[in-house]
Amino acid sequence: MTAEHAPAPAVIAVFDKFGQRVAHPAELARIIDPDEVIAATDGQTVTQRIAALASAVAHAPAIGIRFGKFTDGRSYSVAARLREAGFAGDLHALGEINQEVVFLLKRVGFTHFHIPDPGYAQLPDSILTPFGGHYQAGSDGSRAPWQTAVTA
Repeated sequence: MTAEHAPAPAVIAVFDKFGQRVAHPAELARIIDPDEVIAATDGQTVTQRIAALASAVAHAPAIGIRFGKFTDGRSYSVAARLREAGFAGDLHALGEINQEVVFLLKRVGFTHFHIPDPGYAQLPDSILTPFGGHYQAGSDGSRAPWQTAVTA
């Protein structure tokens, strides 16, 4: 394919966890590639690298995690493990993602999604909450029906 026939790059829009388009997203203190955390060969375990990473970004207001391929789940794992380690800042999903995975990204703790521009200012509810319940708890604070307290 020649350069003159190559498709134009997609315009990226940023949406928050409520589905609102963000006109001026926060500057990211760091962008994490899952290879540097999971596939590194530095003699440390993934748990040790996550702990070091969580400590390094603990006070960052916003960081990003890159998705190199749509089918690569390592970025989900890094996000979930960072949330488990206590990272409380904004977590931006970058790279090869789209609006169909926003629900899953929210479940592991992402707060912002950099996706191809869908042409509207608010993501539809069918994208944000496509299901009526959950089978297990998530980093987004959701609970399964069996995990909710029963009141007498």
